[in-house]
Amino acid sequence: MFTKWILPVWRVFAGYFSKRQFYEPGGYVEIWNIAWPLIILNASNTIMMITNRVFLAWDSKDEVAASMPASQMFFTLMAFFLITTSFTATIVAQHHGSDNREGCVRAAWNGFYFGAIVAAILAYLLPAGGAWILMHNGHHPQIAAYEAEYFVAISPCAGLICMETPFLSFFTGRGKTRIVAGIKILGCLISVPLNYIFVFGKLGLPPMGILGAGFASTIASLCSLCISVSCFLLVDQKEYETRRHKRFHVEYIRKLLCFGTPAGFQTFLRNAAFACVIIMIGRLGNEELAATSIALSINMIGNMPMIGLMDATSIITGQYIGKRRLLVADRIAGRSLRILFLWMISISILYLVYPQILIHIFDSRNQGTTNMDNVRITEYIIMILRLAVVFNLLDATRFITMGSLRGAGDTFVPLLIGLGTSWLIQIPGTVYLVYAAHASVGTVWAFITFYIATDAFFMLWRRKSGAWKKIRVIDLPPPLDEEEEARLAAGT
Repeated sequence: MFTKWILPVWRVFAGYFSKRQFYEPGGYVEIWNIAWPLIILNASNTIMMITNRVFLAWDSKDEVAASMPASQMFFTLMAFFLITTSFTATIVAQHHGSDNREGCVRAAWNGFYFGAIVAAILAYLLPAGGAWILMHNGHHPQIAAYEAEYFVAISPCAGLICMETPFLSFFTGRGKTRIVAGIKILGCLISVPLNYIFVFGKLGLPPMGILGAGFASTIASLCSLCISVSCFLLVDQKEYETRRHKRFHVEYIRKLLCFGTPAGFQTFLRNAAFACVIIMIGRLGNEELAATSIALSINMIGNMPMIGLMDATSIITGQYIGKRRLLVADRIAGRSLRILFLWMISISILYLVYPQILIHIFDSRNQGTTNMDNVRITEYIIMILRLAVVFNLLDATRFITMGSLRGAGDTFVPLLIGLGTSWLIQIPGTVYLVYAAHASVGTVWAFITFYIATDAFFMLWRRKSGAWKKIRVIDLPPPLDEEEEARLAAGT
């Protein structure tokens, strides 16, 4: 029995962690060197959001219940523009792989011009549009009012982040992720104390609650933008002339629109669907909404490395495509996924064994006006966290796969997959469960897990098809053949 089943499995597992897997091009060491600063970057963002919601939970259960729908709506409405702008990193990565330094600088500047146009649009449309949606979502009037307040206060962040992203992409696309991590850590160090001061009214300021939390985030985003611009302009001009190649180039805008907008639209559709799901969960009851908000806030810890590893996968894939080493590019996603799985399995043990420790962080000093049942909220949170053990692994699979495809410029088919799974499976199923079947919050989250599994399956199918190898984002020579790839690998 051991020889027939266990030994072959062990050999496969051991092969995944052989010395070659660590040190060859695109190996674990290279991935980790790019990923860990991005993970710290994402961790700083996560800490800001969790701290924000912890302070709101201490202030009022109503406010923490309102923070999740408002945050989800905010990201949904800015997602298309943000992800489109962030495709600058892929363009920079492929230029860097082909050793085109001028192209890296021009991509960053033109990404900024695109982001500035986007910022002007969002400044005009976002506050009124999002607040109107939240005030008419069917939630308790007090919670809906808090949602609208918070949304309007954080709305300026959208434009600021879109202008900052191309400058950060200049560094991430070249693998200089430590600089980006440092910038975001500084932003976190500004945001957390500001949240405390504004929410609770310190240093002579009046307590502003959820409105203050939004103002603190906006100020922190402005500071982060200023730091990013300064770092970009202060780069060694002998290596990268960041103060010179500032001319507007239609070609770079066309690349963002051609390859970035499908990725942006995919993210928008996915988040819009999830925002609708959160609103529908709020129709089940205030306790269900508060539990979902707190559980997802806790699960930010579980998801902390995911976005960093996804971005690292995209960057390294883009760089090796720029070098025309497609066999190396093909191996990167699997290795990133194994790193992420190790973290997800570890955090799952915490969810299953010690959920109360995490839930206790969000204990409220004030019940608010809706008078929620804390026992029911705790039961719902534990149930969602148990399901998170499964859907986190599925989420990891689809996000790493998306990162790999995005690094190659394969964004249109993933858009169609996201459109189909989000709006033909997730939304109709949730509508049925909430409005027709009057299902429990646990049943709704079990169905969300099924939707994530379906989405992950189709993303894997797209990657396995190999169509991404034929996509051209920038002009590059033909890829190396397998013999040349083997010779280069042996030389390293």
